[in-house]
Amino acid sequence: MTDDLGAHDVEELRALMREHHLLPEVPAALLEPATRTTAGTADTSGHDLRSPDAAESLLASILATPRPGPTEVEPSAASSARRVQPATDRSGESARRQRLHRRAAVLAVAAATVVVAVVGSQLSSSPTAVAGGAPPLVYAEASPEAAWDGSLPSAHDTLVELASVADDAPDLPRAGDVQHISRYSWLSESVGDADGNTTTAVYPTSDEWWVAPDGSAQSVQRRAEAVGYDGRVDPDAEDSAAGPLSTDDFMPGTVEPFAVAELPTDPDAMESALLATMPAEYVENPEYRDTLLVEAAASLSRTSIVPQDVASAMLTVLSDAPSIQLLGDTTDRLGRPGVAVAVPDSLMKDSDVEAVTVLIISPTDGQLMGTETVTLTNLMIDVDEPTVTGFTTITDRRWVAAIGD
Repeated sequence: MTDDLGAHDVEELRALMREHHLLPEVPAALLEPATRTTAGTADTSGHDLRSPDAAESLLASILATPRPGPTEVEPSAASSARRVQPATDRSGESARRQRLHRRAAVLAVAAATVVVAVVGSQLSSSPTAVAGGAPPLVYAEASPEAAWDGSLPSAHDTLVELASVADDAPDLPRAGDVQHISRYSWLSESVGDADGNTTTAVYPTSDEWWVAPDGSAQSVQRRAEAVGYDGRVDPDAEDSAAGPLSTDDFMPGTVEPFAVAELPTDPDAMESALLATMPAEYVENPEYRDTLLVEAAASLSRTSIVPQDVASAMLTVLSDAPSIQLLGDTTDRLGRPGVAVAVPDSLMKDSDVEAVTVLIISPTDGQLMGTETVTLTNLMIDVDEPTVTGFTTITDRRWVAAIGD
């Protein structure tokens, strides 16, 4: 947040988050020692630590306190823009779009790995949604853009340690056999006009995803008002075409509910299984290997509950990827401690786009906590310095009795 964030802006943001159920549960680590207790229970004063009041109090504290850190990423010009400007004609833009198709194809296949038939149905409900910009996180060792040229230390040893942590951690307790994953993202919707101009607006979005053993599923998304790249409400943006709340139900057999649990735990077999979820023509190019492994592991972790032995095997595979580099300790977008690693997006290296993918991993159970995309250069969205152009934070995973719980 910028230093000139006024009380009115804070109140607007708080009201939006409260209205659209985006106020997070208060992490126990951030509570005062005298008030810490089991998540979801009341403290000695009778206040519910998961109540909106507690979350709002935490939000106000976060907004009022600058984030210190050894590596501050300078605010970018793109971060001060209210909205991405309509696209203009540029020399070679058609060729760039053709090269970017490769990246889009990989992301599409990754999303379809677990949710086989979901994509078509969700696109019928709203315009194509991709993650939008957000304030940068702070990392202990280096900023993500330094990973683009491969100049950071290897993440091998750290990922090996995290694989051991994952293997030792217990699986989630089961209150049922339905998977429930909650996520928070900034998602952008792009709308084109008859003249070929494109306008993009960013919507803070909370979504819940349930998968039942019969392959049925449900997706519920709640969207706040559009914001600019600086995080403030964009008064000029239109409402999302999907509305503030959308629900999509999928019939039995739509999803493969046990695909992730059945992945092999042998590292060589796991690597082959992860790459098998990616387009074959890209797997054949060894330059794309590390990026494809990261995309596959992240996609599976965002859409399924990953057993601990499977998570350990994934991290072991990633530890042998030479271009995955260490960013160090960080704090994610919910205030939770994490360990960050980064990989240059090799799918874009022959285009005019330079981007780095960041994985944030829990130091307590080795599970993926979230992903961030930091773009260094992308003329199509007028980015010419390091800018967070996408993020997804996994806010909760649990087993429940039924879809909707």
